[in-house]
Amino acid sequence: MIIGLTGSYCSGKDTVAEYISQKYGFIHFSLSDVIREIMQENGIETTRENLIVFGTNLRKEYGNGILAKKVLDKINSCDKYCITSIRHSEEVNELRKRKDFILIYVDAPEDIRFKRMQKRQRAGDPQTLEKLIEFEKKESQGEGSGQQLVKTAKMADITFINDSNDMYTLRVTIDELLKNIDNERNL
Repeated sequence: MIIGLTGSYCSGKDTVAEYISQKYGFIHFSLSDVIREIMQENGIETTRENLIVFGTNLRKEYGNGILAKKVLDKINSCDKYCITSIRHSEEVNELRKRKDFILIYVDAPEDIRFKRMQKRQRAGDPQTLEKLIEFEKKESQGEGSGQQLVKTAKMADITFINDSNDMYTLRVTIDELLKNIDNERNL
């Protein structure tokens, strides 16, 4: 089984992935880590802006599904996987070639996401709510090799609104979500 997570900035995708990995034994891969590995091999600083530009250039050169292809090359059909940083519709299409793939869109209201962003204090994060909105708009192209967050969100099998900062509530919700997936897919 492969659970893909896509979503907006600071919606909780990585927190969901960490929980699924720890509790349920899923192996976590991030498509952004594929970009980071290649950048590090080439001595390129892994800033957020560089990641976006480098990822776009990889897609232009090798096809828009290249990051998903690279991750799929690393996995087998026996284990459970959680794949994050899915930001292009062709990545989704590539992952959908596996019949055991399900895409979950994780979102939260802008004000909650901005507060989370301020709390994590990651270099390169927008410093105002207006900048956050501007960044997300920039990363939501409809065509081409750039990020397509809105288009990817529309491809999701499940939408999950993570509007609570309470970890217990989040874990209970994830447990219920996985139970429903398991029941529907008879896994």
